Amino acid sequence: MSGALQGIKILDLTWGVAGPLGVLMLAEQGADVVKIEPPGGDPFRNMPGAPVWLRSRQSVVLDLKHDLGREALLTLIETADVIVESFSPGTMDALGLSYEVVSKRNPKIIYASLQAYPQGHRYENRPGWDALVQARSGAQFEQPAWRPGPAHLHMQIPSMGAFYLLATAILAALYAREDMGRGQHVRTSLFQGVLAYTTMLWQDVENLKGPDSLIMAKTSPPGVHQLSIYECINGEYMHAGVNVGRVATSTMEEILGLEPVDPARYMSDMPYRQQHVTKLRAAFIMRDRQELCKEFFEVGIGADPILSPVEMYSYPQFRANDMAVQVDDPELGSMTQVGIPAVLIGTPGAVQGPRPKAGANTREVLTNAGFSSSHIDQLVAATQSASSNAGE
Repeated sequence: MSGALQGIKILDLTWGVAGPLGVLMLAEQGADVVKIEPPGGDPFRNMPGAPVWLRSRQSVVLDLKHDLGREALLTLIETADVIVESFSPGTMDALGLSYEVVSKRNPKIIYASLQAYPQGHRYENRPGWDALVQARSGAQFEQPAWRPGPAHLHMQIPSMGAFYLLATAILAALYAREDMGRGQHVRTSLFQGVLAYTTMLWQDVENLKGPDSLIMAKTSPPGVHQLSIYECINGEYMHAGVNVGRVATSTMEEILGLEPVDPARYMSDMPYRQQHVTKLRAAFIMRDRQELCKEFFEVGIGADPILSPVEMYSYPQFRANDMAVQVDDPELGSMTQVGIPAVLIGTPGAVQGPRPKAGANTREVLTNAGFSSSHIDQLVAATQSASSNAGE
């Protein structure tokens, strides 16, 4: 059965993490995606996640700094539904590919832009690195760590948030086009992506006092979440006691053979709290993780094993629900990758193929767009010349 977005044509000019992932969400729901790459290919092609980010699309290499390449893209734009770009602010304008120019060629096109910061933001021209957006957004300040001070987030939260916002904004614009009869320019950013994850921290700001009133995870040093992570026997770890309340905590202590703590003293007496944490860790490390998770689950205490990525991918339920797929990457061979994260029962999506090599579909896509063989030869020659000059 066809995917929900079958017939939607997308031109993908993004690079990095957020843009390609946002487009991937649409590609695997049936959209026809052509990735436009510069001479030499996407500079992020060698990143570990690229075989996933760049799958389910075709690849065309064009030199957009050359008149031939730019005009070829504008021709492809005429029959496209969506163009997505993640260049630095002003780059598309400088290339002669602004929304005003593109919408004249195709008034119905959805023109999606993804940058580091929103347009008009004081930092809109700063580098679009995920880690730097983390720093400026407050995410690193809030993140608990084993030592005092801010901490870098291993998970790229700004990019993860932004790719969902990007896909959502494109879908909303496509829906609005049905009523408006025309496309529009939609924008989001890494900064807005990370803000979407911080609502628990700032939504009550007007009712709180003090400079650190927004800090939630650090109110229970060394951090609420670290206090819920315990090492068990054989070096295995588990996460236990998530928002369980005093009654459930007493039950957990009983299972571990510990005396219950005095709640009031626990909150006000730091040495007493540290003594209890030490006892907890000593009790956990003597127990088998799987057995302990089972005991906690039976009495309603939130607990789960902390799995490595390898363990997670090999977990029977993970594979049984098609959350893992086998993909034959043209460079790396057979790979186990994350499957499609959202399932539509009536119009199920599908992986549309592995990451293509840069330019693998240039001739096919341009031929289907009506370009002559001689015209395509000129475009390929211009691209090869640009690649050679870049390598000198």
